[in-house]
Amino acid sequence: MKNNILYIIIFILTPFFVFSQKDTLLELGVNKKIINERFKEANNEVSLLRKKNNSSSYKKASSLPFFDDFSQQEYYPDASKWMDNAVYINSNYAVNPISYGVATFDGLDSTGYPYNFINSTAQGVADYLTSKPIDLTTPTDSVYLSFFYQPQGIGNKPETSDSLKVEFFRLSDSTWVRKWAAGGSALQPFKQVMIAVDTSFHKANFQFRFKNYATLSGNVDHWNVDYVYLNDNRNYLDTTINDVALTGNFYNFLNEYTRMPWQHYIIDTIGFMASAIDVAYRNNTSSPFGVFYRYNVISDNGSGSLIEDYPPPGSNKNVFPYSTLIEPQAVYDLGTNDFSFPFDAAATSKVFQVKNYFNLGGLPDDHQENDTVVSYQVFGNDYAYDDGSAEVGYGVQGIGSKLAHQFSIKKSDTLTSLKMYFSPITNNMSAKTFKLTIWSNLSPETVIYQQNAYYSPIYSNTNEFLEYLLDAPLYLPAGTYYVGYEKISEDFLNLGWDLNTNNSNKVFFNAVGIWQNATVNGSLMVRPVFGAYPDPVISIKEHNNYLNDINIYPNPTSSNLYFKANTPYTIDITDMYGKLIESYTESTNKIIDVSFLKNGIYLFKFSNNKSSITKKIIISK
Repeated sequence: MKNNILYIIIFILTPFFVFSQKDTLLELGVNKKIINERFKEANNEVSLLRKKNNSSSYKKASSLPFFDDFSQQEYYPDASKWMDNAVYINSNYAVNPISYGVATFDGLDSTGYPYNFINSTAQGVADYLTSKPIDLTTPTDSVYLSFFYQPQGIGNKPETSDSLKVEFFRLSDSTWVRKWAAGGSALQPFKQVMIAVDTSFHKANFQFRFKNYATLSGNVDHWNVDYVYLNDNRNYLDTTINDVALTGNFYNFLNEYTRMPWQHYIIDTIGFMASAIDVAYRNNTSSPFGVFYRYNVISDNGSGSLIEDYPPPGSNKNVFPYSTLIEPQAVYDLGTNDFSFPFDAAATSKVFQVKNYFNLGGLPDDHQENDTVVSYQVFGNDYAYDDGSAEVGYGVQGIGSKLAHQFSIKKSDTLTSLKMYFSPITNNMSAKTFKLTIWSNLSPETVIYQQNAYYSPIYSNTNEFLEYLLDAPLYLPAGTYYVGYEKISEDFLNLGWDLNTNNSNKVFFNAVGIWQNATVNGSLMVRPVFGAYPDPVISIKEHNNYLNDINIYPNPTSSNLYFKANTPYTIDITDMYGKLIESYTESTNKIIDVSFLKNGIYLFKFSNNKSSITKKIIISK
């Protein structure tokens, strides 16, 4: 990806310079995976934090075999196997993967920001994936490392000058030695690689690593790696895999939305249900297999009762050798299955665990861990069409251009805010402005709300949607509405665009005085929030304690933060991954210079001898 990042995927019918008349997809400059809200509490108050990686890796070396198909982690590599955190573990970027989950290499660092956010054409080594030490002192026969790789996936094609490489660490001179490399290309099926580990590397602390050479200014030049396997007693022809695996996502039992408010769902529990979910299996063996598939649903985030177990035991599907089968499984389909989530009028939110799994009827299966995938169906306070994964960005150019996302509600309720995900590209747009706007109709255009003040995009390196408040709550009778913004600036604001779902028929833009439907497939990362008025930064649970009346301002801030409380306190500042950045001693009044912090969201924990409270603070420069 060596040219202007803005001009990567542009779907237009007129000459390429007429941007203002069309909508455009742009490669993301930040944030591989928006916060996976399937794994959040339904009220959006507790976010899933990154698993800490124990980087003190030179303890006892692990023994053979080494295997990772990335099916057991999400976002970051398994800390028991890998040294670093730069690659993105996900189930969204690959096309027909070998099993559930891949490691994706790109131009973003471990926080989801570009390695070089200043120079849009900067190139160099980007992500590393380095094994922890492995003991190779006692292998009885030849040792081979194998893996599968795929350029591009559903992301951005790596240029021919980009590359993916594998290196071994030579202890004798502390040098990384290149053993394999591939140049960039367009999308291809996953290809297996076999690399011999010669006896000069048979040491007590053997290590190998992957690295990619890429443009460093954005989420571009993608490579997917899967099924990494190191063992002895192998040879160059040892390419057989005795494994059938699930490969797809299972996040949505609803027929239109991926999440919605619980009190809205119970208006029509049957009407909102999907008739079926698509289940994807891959047979990596040379023989056909009969797969006995089940899914079950458990209430209370997986700790409650079993409320669905389907299909009945004994039913199976044949999966042919070296192929992927996508098989619909009934959810609410009259005559086949009639599942809907149980009615509960008193509840305000719900989270259901969905477990998808299969067995082979007792036949051999080398890696049964990838036979099960757990997901969550969340009913909180917002509507969403997207799956939480922004593969590219979406924008409309032109001063005064407008963007609207259609939602239909069957229950009258109060709209309080819009959750949006803005992603920086090569240029920081945080100084550009827009006004939140709500329409009841686009033809004729009928504005029922427009914000008095201006908002600007706020970027977070923590993979979170941010809530943009309305000036005042807006009561909406049941009906169809359009939520979005009118842009004051000329530039693209680059909202996240999900390529794994398609609700483009609900996205509309107006660049030249005429409303048009989106011209590209996908879903926009805009979510209307209903119900109780949220926190002015991000919804976060506030506990009743002695520090609840602490004053913090301004928020967001670029330089100083001011604090005042009725009791002395200490302050610990951590990032969203739990890493301690700074601590301050007790005080009741304090001014802290936070200009040293990068843009993003940070946790400020205030403590005294009786209680503690944590606040989220946005740094926006």
